[in-house]
Amino acid sequence: MNPNQRSTTYLTHIPVGSFHEADILARESTWNILAYVRNAGASGAAADEISKGLRLPPSMVYATLKELRRLEFVSILPRDKRRVKERKKRYLCERITWGKYRIDGSFMNALEFAGVTRRLTSQLKVPILEVFSSLFEEFQSKSALRSFLPKAGTDRICPICDRNHEATEFVYAAILASLDPFITESKEFRDLLINHGYAR
Repeated sequence: MNPNQRSTTYLTHIPVGSFHEADILARESTWNILAYVRNAGASGAAADEISKGLRLPPSMVYATLKELRRLEFVSILPRDKRRVKERKKRYLCERITWGKYRIDGSFMNALEFAGVTRRLTSQLKVPILEVFSSLFEEFQSKSALRSFLPKAGTDRICPICDRNHEATEFVYAAILASLDPFITESKEFRDLLINHGYAR
């Protein structure tokens, strides 16, 4: 793996939705394999590369990749996106962002039924686009911040979703970092809870 291709980490957890996922993710080797595949970027990583790079037995790498693929943490790079004459399967991180929260399905259905998700998206779309457009520009213009920007370039764009996963995670992390103190510390949010009987 080219060290210059390494991705910047903005979020440091993966949501776990089942005991089986928890069992797979409890292994240190799984995290190392996931990190290797993630850092390989849009070109992906072959099992033998992972085995050599991490000094893990090939059988362990293949078995782990099989489980990670079944759980949709990784996917296989499409044949037409591989290097010319390359026959090896190359693995990519399947989830757009490692820190994306998994919302309970029935609660998500309730939010959508109430029109909450559509209404919030409609109301927040313009201000979010404005804020992040200026945020990218500010990070680009200041040398102390520039190293935190996602790496750009067509080689960083996922061939499956046509997006730069690192840039998406950058946005998620910035939104979460901004929302958390508002929800946990602001008087305005506390007053909202008090008005609905959820705080005192």
